[in-house]
Amino acid sequence: MSLTLIALAAAAATHSVRIDHGGKPVEATYSARAEFRARTIGAKTPNRTDMQRCQWTATILVDRALSHGPALSRTVSSDKQFSGSEHGACTPGRQSGERNLARHEGEIRDHLIAVAQADRAPLLAELDAVRNLASN
Repeated sequence: MSLTLIALAAAAATHSVRIDHGGKPVEATYSARAEFRARTIGAKTPNRTDMQRCQWTATILVDRALSHGPALSRTVSSDKQFSGSEHGACTPGRQSGERNLARHEGEIRDHLIAVAQADRAPLLAELDAVRNLASN
């Protein structure tokens, strides 16, 4: 059994950056969200100890939104992962990953800030490209 869940509130971290572009301030808001995958491994046999485990993986996705509209909004990063396992089968209401991901809140925030800093140059390049297209 394999489950894929997207939890928006699990890693509800945001970070805002103000960039001056062409004399106008542009505010970029970076938001972290987690996509969970869980699968049950092991066997459950009658008259024996349950050997099932729920293995989960959470991938942290960082989305960028701009204050002046949805034009350059996109997912910037999805390279940070956390994983673990718990005894028992994975069920839809169990939420193993969500409960365990709360322990990594500081790491998620640090990753979010690092992604925002690394995205500064690409964002400026995208803003320049849009301004050049608009001026033609």
